[in-house]
Amino acid sequence: MEPVEELVARTRESGVTVHLRREGAARALPPLVDRSAYRVVQESLTNAIKHAPGSTVRVSIARQADRTEVRVTNSAASTAPGTTPPAVPPPAAGRAAGHRGLTGLRERVRLPGGTLHAAPHEDGFEVLATLPDQVHPKHPRNSGEPQEWTAPESALRLSAARRSTRRRFAAAFAAPVGLGLLTLVSGAYLAQQLTTCVLRPTDFAALRPGQDRVEVARLLPARQFRYLPDALRALPLPPGTDCAYYRSNGNLLDQVDLYRLCYAGSHLVAKDVLPG
Repeated sequence: MEPVEELVARTRESGVTVHLRREGAARALPPLVDRSAYRVVQESLTNAIKHAPGSTVRVSIARQADRTEVRVTNSAASTAPGTTPPAVPPPAAGRAAGHRGLTGLRERVRLPGGTLHAAPHEDGFEVLATLPDQVHPKHPRNSGEPQEWTAPESALRLSAARRSTRRRFAAAFAAPVGLGLLTLVSGAYLAQQLTTCVLRPTDFAALRPGQDRVEVARLLPARQFRYLPDALRALPLPPGTDCAYYRSNGNLLDQVDLYRLCYAGSHLVAKDVLPG
């Protein structure tokens, strides 16, 4: 949508005396508020040309702390009766204004939560719209007149659909990422478990049945191997013993031979190599 400055410039080119003044620091406004301010100026210019031809129109846009005031004032008509007044050019792009008069303009301003005051002023007429910087929709009161705008409701539906799409996209992206992280952490944990239960072949060869359990422990790794295949769990143990199992090397990709050490009380009584 074109800025108000271009609308005013094109109106001047059509022969209308228009003065534009801006007050306050410029800042970006929500699209609905920006469009409403533009329509207030456009409709007010149209009404001034139609009902007060030859008048001077003054447009003031004042930025307040949390709102924008758009004031359009026109003087009395100065064109002789029967003279065709100039026409306000249509917007440079987009849909032209509905020209439903002040009633339609008031409903338009109400949509983002603003107010509109229109009344005679001195020897002319004044339109004052107060628009909030943040949109606070107010639903128009029911009346017999057709409502000009359905766009805000459509915009809300579109916004809700976009939020839903973003949530679905985030969920679709987060699921495989979360699964990948879980797999990575689980793999790292398993690798740490497997590499800290390796009994070196030289240390295994140095062990002798009859050694004290404390002496044997000096050659053992930090952990026992606890992920025994069912076939190895089913193997019989020497009577009256409890056994510990260790991997024979740290290869994580292949099955490796396992070492079994069996104790009776505080002494080692048997050691075996179980094929991987």
